[in-house]
Amino acid sequence: MKVSRIKTSRGWLLVLGLIVSMVCPVLADYIDLPVKWSQPITDVNSDGIIDGVLVSSDHTVVGVKADDFTSDGRPIVAVRWWGGYISDLVPRPNGYTGPFDISFHLSAAAHPNSVPVDPYLVLYENLTAQEVFVGTNQFGMFVYRYDAYLPTPFHETAGVEYFIDIDKPTNETWGWQTIDISLSPIQDWAANTGGNHVGPWGHIPDDLAFELLVPEPSALMLAGLGLVGLLTLIRRKRA
Repeated sequence: MKVSRIKTSRGWLLVLGLIVSMVCPVLADYIDLPVKWSQPITDVNSDGIIDGVLVSSDHTVVGVKADDFTSDGRPIVAVRWWGGYISDLVPRPNGYTGPFDISFHLSAAAHPNSVPVDPYLVLYENLTAQEVFVGTNQFGMFVYRYDAYLPTPFHETAGVEYFIDIDKPTNETWGWQTIDISLSPIQDWAANTGGNHVGPWGHIPDDLAFELLVPEPSALMLAGLGLVGLLTLIRRKRA
């Protein structure tokens, strides 16, 4: 009986490991998951030129940028964003790059100039992202798309406004790409701080290009079934 229980426990550990890998893999190329919040790069004139400019986001140089979103309650497992290197004269080859730091904050709601609340809720450091060249912005800067999984999901409360900040602390003059907002922000303006993911924060008259990704519904269902089964197994062993 003891051997049987040990084998059963190991089986459930394997199942849980599979669930975790399905819900939040460590590293991948373009992340094909549902998008819950989308502020992609824009090309208003349809001329092949990406609207906006790169704004520096590197806490080892001039500070960090952040932008806001409203949660629908689903956990964020990956982030997609657009940016590039302000001083580069030629595009970089596609591949993986890092480190990036990403943190999430609550919002001090004072529309349209809300700013992140300190301290941050969670900080993910030393993330590796896929970097893919996508074009040139209106100032001649090279723009890349970045895809990265979070090491652990960021769980939120539905209907709450949050801020996400992204920086590449490598002294490479990396910048986050702005988007066309037609003189009106998406929800609120972006924010800026001279600190390392901490304030004081001030708003800037821009919006930044990013998307927030969530698990497939089937993965969430499988995770739920796995947890229910594990709890049932634990109760049986205690009995």
